[in-house]
Amino acid sequence: MTDKPVPPSRRRSTRVPLADRAYDELLLQVISGRRAPGERLNIGALSREMNLSATPIREALARLEPTGFVRRDPLRGYEVAPLLSPTEVVQLMDARLMLEPAFASAAAEHATADFLEELVDTIDAMEQAGDVTDPEALKGSWFADETFHKLISAQTGNPFAQRAFEAMGSQLQRFRFSGRAGRTHAVAAAQEHRQVYEAIRRGDAAAAAELMRAHIEEAKRRTLTDERAVSTGEAEQSTLVGDALNNA
Repeated sequence: MTDKPVPPSRRRSTRVPLADRAYDELLLQVISGRRAPGERLNIGALSREMNLSATPIREALARLEPTGFVRRDPLRGYEVAPLLSPTEVVQLMDARLMLEPAFASAAAEHATADFLEELVDTIDAMEQAGDVTDPEALKGSWFADETFHKLISAQTGNPFAQRAFEAMGSQLQRFRFSGRAGRTHAVAAAQEHRQVYEAIRRGDAAAAAELMRAHIEEAKRRTLTDERAVSTGEAEQSTLVGDALNNA
């Protein structure tokens, strides 16, 4: 039996409370945009800021790395990962389109009662989070969204395909754009998830694949819209700062 995926935010360590505290705080800071793309994450500075030793900070950063939120440079250490470019957004979504419709189709043929219950729980969580853009709501939406897609990839029973999917990295980048653009799409995404779920529950493999394809296309469209809003907003902010300096 294939093990169920455990998203990074639920992975436990030998220093659970402190590492989790650091992980959650850093996650919220990046989602909210408090930590800017490219910002260095100095372990010593973070230790002083969070009043924690270096060990849980280092552990939290290592756990964040697979999400795509932070990256580690051998020489510079950890830093906040840059936002994806529009081209990279399209490439990521197109790669998902190669895999996830097939995953949904296979899941419809191998659905179990426990699997369906877990899918419903993620959909309910996204609906409860709503379209609020505070960091906690974004975090909850991301976790539910991430779990929904990982559950489906695991239900295929093909560990090679699942690992290929996970190698593409987290979908967290979309929520970074949402948070920075001042909006989220949890309700719309949850509705699309529910449609995929219903097709899987009915055992309709063709419908599940098509609905998953439509969902990812919509996610791509929403992400590109948010990316444009973020880029425009940052450009406007840069212009305002430049004008203020010139007039000083």
